[in-house]
Amino acid sequence: MSTRKQKTKSKKPKALLSEAEEKRLEDLVFGTDELDVDSWNQVDQEEEHAEGEPSEQTLFVIDDGPRLSKKRKADGELQPAWQDEDDENVSVNIAGVDRLRKLRKDQQESIISGTEYEGRLRKQHEKLSGTANASWATLPTATDSNDVGAESDEDSEPNDVYSSVPSITDLLRSSQRYTKKTARKLSPGLIEVTRMADANQAEPNKSVVQRVQFHSNGQLLMSAGLDKTLRLFQVDGKRNAKVQSVFLPDMPILSASFTADGSEIIASGRRKAFYVYDLVRGSVSKVTGLAGREEKSLESMTLSPDGKYITFLGKDGYILLVSNKTKQLVGQLKMNGTARTAAFSPDGNILYSSGGDGEIYHWDLRTRTCIHRHTDEGCLKATALTVSPDGRYLASGSDSGVVNVYNVLENGRNLSAKPLKAVMNLTTAVGHVQFNSDSQILGMSSKWTRDSFKLLHLPSCTVFSNWPSSKTPLHFVTSFDFSPNSGFMAIGNDRGKVLLYRLNHYGSV
Repeated sequence: MSTRKQKTKSKKPKALLSEAEEKRLEDLVFGTDELDVDSWNQVDQEEEHAEGEPSEQTLFVIDDGPRLSKKRKADGELQPAWQDEDDENVSVNIAGVDRLRKLRKDQQESIISGTEYEGRLRKQHEKLSGTANASWATLPTATDSNDVGAESDEDSEPNDVYSSVPSITDLLRSSQRYTKKTARKLSPGLIEVTRMADANQAEPNKSVVQRVQFHSNGQLLMSAGLDKTLRLFQVDGKRNAKVQSVFLPDMPILSASFTADGSEIIASGRRKAFYVYDLVRGSVSKVTGLAGREEKSLESMTLSPDGKYITFLGKDGYILLVSNKTKQLVGQLKMNGTARTAAFSPDGNILYSSGGDGEIYHWDLRTRTCIHRHTDEGCLKATALTVSPDGRYLASGSDSGVVNVYNVLENGRNLSAKPLKAVMNLTTAVGHVQFNSDSQILGMSSKWTRDSFKLLHLPSCTVFSNWPSSKTPLHFVTSFDFSPNSGFMAIGNDRGKVLLYRLNHYGSV
């Protein structure tokens, strides 16, 4: 008895899990970037064979689907799976139906064939969706299939439709392709907007809000106005706590903007000087005028997105280029008419300007020369300019309330370029135009008419019909801005309020 007890006590406890299986369960619970599925299968097979049980291959058969072949023409182009031969015999009257009239190429056209009708519908879909082709619906070629590296049977055909389908191992190896967020297309017609707490509810402006702008981090919002005060708020949609306010004793602020790196705020008004507020040091410095210039007002200001220049619109059609680093005048451009508005391209190399002569100037800042000039259709005096973040669109507003949208990439330097759309929803002078971060929305406002604010969808160039409504308390809109990811939209008005709205289509702010 004593010997058996002694042997029993000396036995070591049997390990419940092998090291390989323990590692597998650890990866399953805590996750890994790349899951070694092959090693899992190997461990399972070893354990099953050790216990005398049949392997997984004898119990399950994976059905890879039917073995179909891609039919190709002599030139390698894929043939359609089915084609209606009667399409050529069908005639469609596109002039007799209201919704089909937009497919006509001229006013006299009425009857077209079924095949032509199909082609025009495809082009209309591409125009509205903004996609030149449906790449997601294109079958892979034989070369593409070989690149995937999926396992296939030896007797499978070389042009097998399913040869490009990833194996189970490839699907389980990583979840990045399924969890990675991509930008969604915004549908035209209706937009979901939710009102949040006012952005400056902690300290409203004591006068008209002349400028609102989001910081590049999306959490900081600046408001400025004629009460000579810069205010910064931490925007979360609920509390919107005040961070800081800076009083400029002799400067009713008409224009203010963050620099490209977000470290400074440049503020100007109807004065010879302008102010620079350093956000990092918390200090304010005053730049007293520009050497060689006699402008009494620097109220119109634009900052380049590359952080090189600050542009002020001077008198007699001059555009003043000031170095953002030294805050000194480094160059000037001359227009034929008065300079009223300017906007930079996304890379900062091109400056667009317009004014009293109704023409849009394209300036190359690397050579500081005008490389192109064209008439802004229907414009007598320009009041606003903006360029989309992707560099595709240019929008111009005039004193008549018309906003023209141009396709910069398509038209380039075409002198006879026509606008994609002439938006006539505003009836008084356009005060501000701006695109959102993904260039799918163009905001337009006029401070001369109550509730004069519209959102335009791109690329369909249609105005959202459901917002703002007659009950939206916008009042006289003086400025607005979109957050870096378009989740928030801030609107400043004549009552000193900065209204904050949530654009529900965008997941982050």
